[in-house]
Amino acid sequence: MELTEMKLPPPKKKGESTVAYDGPFGSEMWPYGLRLSFEKEQIDKLPSLKNYKVGDVVSIQAKATVTQVSSTERQKGSDRYTVEMQIEKIGCEPDKPLSKMSMKEYRAARENK
Repeated sequence: MELTEMKLPPPKKKGESTVAYDGPFGSEMWPYGLRLSFEKEQIDKLPSLKNYKVGDVVSIQAKATVTQVSSTERQKGSDRYTVEMQIEKIGCEPDKPLSKMSMKEYRAARENK
């Protein structure tokens, strides 16, 4: 699957009509909506997430960078562990039944399995 770069375009110079995107953490290179956050329930299902460090790059049928790892200890209730990833590149292709694929698509599907 081909991955498409999702980085925002560079900010325009002062005096031009478009302003750079500013997210909750200052100027962002990627849209905030492409960030993934894994909470306790997901981390319990994917325990390898606890081994990631900020800056690690992971594959998820997309390219993402771990941007934040946090652990919170609570006096009452369960502790929290959060891993956030920023999706930087993503590929989207619809699933197609074999009967509707061209020969080229069929060959590519067979090679990817």
